[in-house]
Amino acid sequence: MTTVEIIVEGEGLLDVATIGVEEGSTGREIVAAVAVKGGFPAEEALLFIEDCEEPLDLNLIVATENIGRVHHVHRARHIEVSVFYQCRQIGKRFSPATRVQRVLDWVVSHQGFNIDKTIAPEMELALHGSTAALPKDAHIGRYLRHPQHCLSFDLIRGVVPNGASL
Repeated sequence: MTTVEIIVEGEGLLDVATIGVEEGSTGREIVAAVAVKGGFPAEEALLFIEDCEEPLDLNLIVATENIGRVHHVHRARHIEVSVFYQCRQIGKRFSPATRVQRVLDWVVSHQGFNIDKTIAPEMELALHGSTAALPKDAHIGRYLRHPQHCLSFDLIRGVVPNGASL
């Protein structure tokens, strides 16, 4: 059998990781490997594909078209996200496999805070109470451990280049 490298994120992981599974493995085997790394019981976990709202069937064989995509393993099916900006708060439900960028796109859009298009590219998300911008390609589930299902962010203005040479 050939070993296939799967890119994963998940509960208890601080960053993206790579795991090796045998070609023809099921989603259950990906979940088991990530659960060991994340320190939680595999029986309670779900498997998602990046930015997908619903989990995959764990009995299905890992599809070759999904091998290059980031998989996410988490015990929460949905995360209730709250975002704070200028004394206002909005909320929406996302899957734990949702990238920070996707949440940010929603927050600056007319469905969110309707941020002026000229400054929207300068906006970032930080964990509530923090000023450190989160990586835009990180999955939001990375920042939440079961049994918690709520996550709060602050919409912040990132570093604005002033044209000075470095």
